[in-house]
Amino acid sequence: MKKLKSSFVNNIKALLWALLIAGVIRTFAIEPFKIPSGSMKPNLLVGDFLFVSKWDYGYSRYSFPFGLAPFSGKIMEKNPSRGDIIVFKLPGQENINYVKRLVGLPGETIKVVDGLIYLKKVGSDNFKVIEQSDDGLFFDDQYQANINQLVESDYKILNLTDSGPLDFTPEYKIPKNKFFFMGDNRDNSSDSRVMSGVGFVPKENIIGKVWFIWFSVDTDFSLSRFWTLPLHIRYDRLFNAVK
Repeated sequence: MKKLKSSFVNNIKALLWALLIAGVIRTFAIEPFKIPSGSMKPNLLVGDFLFVSKWDYGYSRYSFPFGLAPFSGKIMEKNPSRGDIIVFKLPGQENINYVKRLVGLPGETIKVVDGLIYLKKVGSDNFKVIEQSDDGLFFDDQYQANINQLVESDYKILNLTDSGPLDFTPEYKIPKNKFFFMGDNRDNSSDSRVMSGVGFVPKENIIGKVWFIWFSVDTDFSLSRFWTLPLHIRYDRLFNAVK
């Protein structure tokens, strides 16, 4: 009986240690996320599973499970770079995680015209357009359709139309300590262009930088037919770095 009790206690201790180590890793190093929507196509697909590095930009209370932390603001803070793909807490609904690309920095003025991003950097009086170039077609296996693909800076985006509601915005002056994000699937993304939705994202809402895809499964897979999983894995996306 004593051996059984001792074994049970040791197992509980091992479980608690495992949970503690996992919690520390999740809080300070890496955290897994799953892509639930197509707003970041063609770079992130529905069914991609990501690792997000949490040391890149420092830590806020949202870096901790359930937002529990004894401080406000950020510690060990580092500035994110334009073009980074970042996971952040949705402002006003911090129980929801979003993943988007950073396009506007604090103090800059930004607008979208005909689907093109115009930026007025800090200290400048003029807007500069972020150029785009054609890059063929992207086949969307979720909808079985070809979509125009473009290269913007050094990453790819999708373009359904140049006259959609998100292809034209007012000028936005980005406040101090806040950032402006957009999805790569430009006509199918709720992001900072929607001020009543995402709007400007405070720096403390930033969780981390998308690191790489560690697993991916296509949209035809169903848990009710779990034995078919090997047929639905996107093997070419496993352990891919994200750009």
